[in-house]
Amino acid sequence: MGEDLAQDPGEGPLRPPLVVVGVGDASIRSFLAYILKQSGFRVLAAGDSKELTDCVEREVPAVVLFEMPQSGLDAPALCTKLRVDQRTRETVIIVMTPPDQDEEQADLLNSGADACLAKPVLPETLIAHIRAALRRAGQSDEARTLLTFADLEMDLVAYRVRRRGRDIRLAPTEFRLLQHFMHNPRRVYTRQELQNAAWPPNVHLGPRTVDVHVGRLRQALKSAGGRDLIRTVRSVGYALSD
Repeated sequence: MGEDLAQDPGEGPLRPPLVVVGVGDASIRSFLAYILKQSGFRVLAAGDSKELTDCVEREVPAVVLFEMPQSGLDAPALCTKLRVDQRTRETVIIVMTPPDQDEEQADLLNSGADACLAKPVLPETLIAHIRAALRRAGQSDEARTLLTFADLEMDLVAYRVRRRGRDIRLAPTEFRLLQHFMHNPRRVYTRQELQNAAWPPNVHLGPRTVDVHVGRLRQALKSAGGRDLIRTVRSVGYALSD
């Protein structure tokens, strides 16, 4: 699976937007990852089409940035797939293409790409395009501070959770779990994925630790009334579901 070049999100509840970078040349890939991280983004880097697909399946990105041509990659088909998939329908798609490929760029835009940039792309131009596209898509920091699902509301700045108009008090671990669920509602997460999202790296957890904390989150959400919003998928994991 792709190389994880994500920045440490720190102790704050709001994680930077994730950019998946699909570029074949390792030096260019590393350079793009560096300037993106310096600009405040998290990064997953992929060297081929399979790694690119794996990265998108691993975590829902705010942006997918890839180049063409790329061995084994059907770029218009990828754009269409990302756009029709419920998980990635709001993901910003930016494609870097060789110069003077107007027809190919038109095909990509018709397939769902948000922007096509002719190579070589200046770093400041690329970052400006990404930030502008995120603002248009409502995925800027300002738009991502309030998460909602069903009758649940999560304010990542005020560090507050409300359901049916009632405040719900959550411990830090349960807050991080809920935040992860609410970024991708209805998606089923494995216990390992939830551990990666809510606990520091390299922390050893007991076999039932994740289950216990998900149970506490479930009870806290139910305390405000309404149906159970945590769905258990036997032998797989959990999802936030209505």
